[in-house]
Amino acid sequence: MWSKAETLGVGGLVRLLAAERLMLIFIAFVGLLAAALALTMQRQVNWPPFLGGYAATLALAMIGGYVRHMKSAPRVGLALVGAGIFSGFTAVSSIFIFALFPLANPLIDPWLLTIDAALGYHWPGLIAWLADHPALAQALGYVYHSSLAQILLTIILLAALSRTLDLHRFLLVGIVTLILAVAIWWTVPSIGPSAFQQIPEAHRLATGLYYSPAYGELLRSLVEVGPRQISPEVVTGVVAFPSYHMIMALMVVWFTRGTLAFLPAALVNTAMIPATLSHGGHHLVDLFGGLAVFALGVWIANRLIRPEQQT
Repeated sequence: MWSKAETLGVGGLVRLLAAERLMLIFIAFVGLLAAALALTMQRQVNWPPFLGGYAATLALAMIGGYVRHMKSAPRVGLALVGAGIFSGFTAVSSIFIFALFPLANPLIDPWLLTIDAALGYHWPGLIAWLADHPALAQALGYVYHSSLAQILLTIILLAALSRTLDLHRFLLVGIVTLILAVAIWWTVPSIGPSAFQQIPEAHRLATGLYYSPAYGELLRSLVEVGPRQISPEVVTGVVAFPSYHMIMALMVVWFTRGTLAFLPAALVNTAMIPATLSHGGHHLVDLFGGLAVFALGVWIANRLIRPEQQT
């Protein structure tokens, strides 16, 4: 169990809360594991930008711990450390995920497409409808790409409100659910309908989608051959089932409850459902998978970080 009351001083200048310390230690462990996996699998990695990301993570955490302890700015410190934890785990997980390519198990997309069809969902049909409503398609594109910004804004909001318990649970849910999502995806991999279903080029251009047939071929190549080099410019979303976009949307809505941001967050992330589907990286059933993983992540976080330990 993680207690807010426990702190770690570094040279008497930096103070990290116990939950922060443990999450940062875990991120360092995952980073070492990712590096070991990449080296063992003989993957080529463009290390400098990733190492820069790790350095930025450490810097944010240390600056946050410093301003909390030495400048009596606990909310600023909470936000900085939280942002460091989020950015750090995002960086290390991208290397880990791409080091797993090529995948050993067959894709389950044909099976997921069958389930989608049984539920009455057809990705090309959705794109055909959106092609007749290009303004809506463009708006959904903006919503789709807002996920990371929403995560950072939620960190800032919770820190500003001194909701330490909620912020630590928010960060832990993000870590736990990504681990679960990647584990499921690696066991039963999928890459979304864009690699299996074709849409007219006119529809793609009208909706502004970047999930083209060529992108679908890129995903297939990653699955079968793996990336030539793991580098930030080639890192892209590859985990289809369960949908991590759905998980992030649910995280933002769940943890903004009781704040003025809840209603706008709920509205934007309701739109995240068609936005996620429209881009071709997810089947309809992926969203239900994301919901289940999110619920499990919240359950785990609530048991690891207890309210009574925050006093």
